[in-house]
Amino acid sequence: MRKYFMLLFGVIRFSKEYLLNWNNLTVNGFEYYFGKNVKVLLYNKGKCKIDKHNWFAENSIIESNAGKISIGFNNFFNTNCKIISLNSIEIGNNNLIGPNVIIVDHDHKFDQKGILINQQGFKTNKITLGSDIWIGANVVITKGVSICDKVIVGANSTITKNINQSGIYLGNPAKLYKRL
Repeated sequence: MRKYFMLLFGVIRFSKEYLLNWNNLTVNGFEYYFGKNVKVLLYNKGKCKIDKHNWFAENSIIESNAGKISIGFNNFFNTNCKIISLNSIEIGNNNLIGPNVIIVDHDHKFDQKGILINQQGFKTNKITLGSDIWIGANVVITKGVSICDKVIVGANSTITKNINQSGIYLGNPAKLYKRL
């Protein structure tokens, strides 16, 4: 019985986010769970597409400021996940995303002398995550990264370069630990 109440409240929360962002949020069906305080923030014609069977745990944020976010089928996003796009973020199917994971497709520019960093704008680059990926807790995925299918990223790792081979990756920056 508790499971059905959780799903019902998740649908209600999702419906609220959908109504607030109806013109830029595309969804496939209504088979989702949105936990407490999950936010979908779309600014400046930012777009978000979410496929069926996705679970967003408490305090997760999906934010697009003139960018595009595409989330595939049957993904689980644990507590406090942040997906923030100024360019493009694509997430495949059947992925497990641990708590406190941050996926950001941009960095601040800082190379102009005499101008404050917060006034220099951003460098952006697309992020692509494949399918059947498990990303551990507290992982950061930076701009321009592509991760292939069947990858495990250990907790507290930072992904700064493409991962083109399935395996277990650990560290800061993450490196191949073991092939799968």
